[in-house]
Amino acid sequence: MDGVATRPARERGLARLVDFARREPGKVLAAVLGAHLVVWTLLPILLCPNLQLDLAEDLAFGKEWQLGYWKHPPLPWWAADLVYRLTGNLDALYLLGPLAAVVCFYGVWLLAREVVDDIEALIAVLALEGIHFYNFSVVKFAHDQMQLPFWAFTGLFFYRALARGRMLDWTLAGVFLAGAFWSKYAAFALAATLGLFLLLDPFARRAWRSGGPYLMALAFAIVIAPNAWWLVQNDFMPFHYVDERARIAARWYQALVYPLQWTGSQLQFLAPTIGLLALLYPRGGLRRRPAQDKSAAFNRRYVTALALGPFAVTTLVAALLGRLPVAMWGYPLWSFAPLAALMWLPPVADPRRLRWFAGGFIAVFAGFPALYAAAEIGEPFLRDRPKATQFPGRLLAETITQQWRQRTGMRATARTWWSMATCGSAPGSIPPISTGAA
Repeated sequence: MDGVATRPARERGLARLVDFARREPGKVLAAVLGAHLVVWTLLPILLCPNLQLDLAEDLAFGKEWQLGYWKHPPLPWWAADLVYRLTGNLDALYLLGPLAAVVCFYGVWLLAREVVDDIEALIAVLALEGIHFYNFSVVKFAHDQMQLPFWAFTGLFFYRALARGRMLDWTLAGVFLAGAFWSKYAAFALAATLGLFLLLDPFARRAWRSGGPYLMALAFAIVIAPNAWWLVQNDFMPFHYVDERARIAARWYQALVYPLQWTGSQLQFLAPTIGLLALLYPRGGLRRRPAQDKSAAFNRRYVTALALGPFAVTTLVAALLGRLPVAMWGYPLWSFAPLAALMWLPPVADPRRLRWFAGGFIAVFAGFPALYAAAEIGEPFLRDRPKATQFPGRLLAETITQQWRQRTGMRATARTWWSMATCGSAPGSIPPISTGAA
């Protein structure tokens, strides 16, 4: 009897939540984004005695404030070093990844509100919680996480530039695209997508008659110029690193298997989000949304290009080069995927389906933090060695720093970024690296 009584109560609770979301989607979004920021900032602080490896790398390279590095562009490392300098607290670094995801979500929301109604815009953002890039992996702030908001806002301002023709939007699109390159050079896939859309789409092609695309290119060139100069002066070192990471096909059949393997990895990442969206549709009842007018058709083409274009560019380039893209290169590719799906396949207006989606979202929103906690706590018992996040880095750092200073009176110098970050875990003691090797 208790189970029977609980079910209607639960359904009534979900019904009230759905009704509130329909009336106040902005407030629901604000609450979700706030909770996301708090949960994914506090979880690693509470569960990880030692820094995530990527955060240790942030500290190692960020303190040098170079215009470029042999591995990646510098912006995420600058951001991490700035936060550490301002706060003096290593735990403050854990704010950066969730903050990048939240800003990305907000950028998606702003674009979604311009092409669909508010409740569908909210669904397009909430569905992203099913992709672990925005939660489980977001605590490891580095280049993948940094690029998220720049991709989202580039997409937003490029749309506004095409739809409204304002020079400010063209300028901001160029600035944010350059920011994406300062974050990670994978932004070439986004740039190629926007360029092809500008050339191939009949409505977008009209923009060439204005000064907009040229102003965007100028803004991009000005912002990216310092890093581009560094790349030329240093033999494009980060591209050599990328070349080493992408496995090359050694057998003829691998040239066929690699694209499938890469696509499969991305589908695996997308599976929870696909499952969430599936709750909105009746079985066998998918129907294509007709475009109401030319504007709606353009909106759908544009969002579809954002959702699939960078993936297609990455896949095609890798296939032509006979390379297997690293699965995590898909990190920034899918922010607009749920929105594109909703624009092609409108969800049914059945309140029951919305309640199912709300229940599924709550399960995902609570389930990922629980899985993360279980992994951090339980994984060391299942491995033959402890996790790096369980290493007593701060204790070791304080001990080494204290003994070094007592014996030499000098500041410590590290040979690798990991030893540097470990020694730097003691407050105010980030040492320089004596070699570029990692």
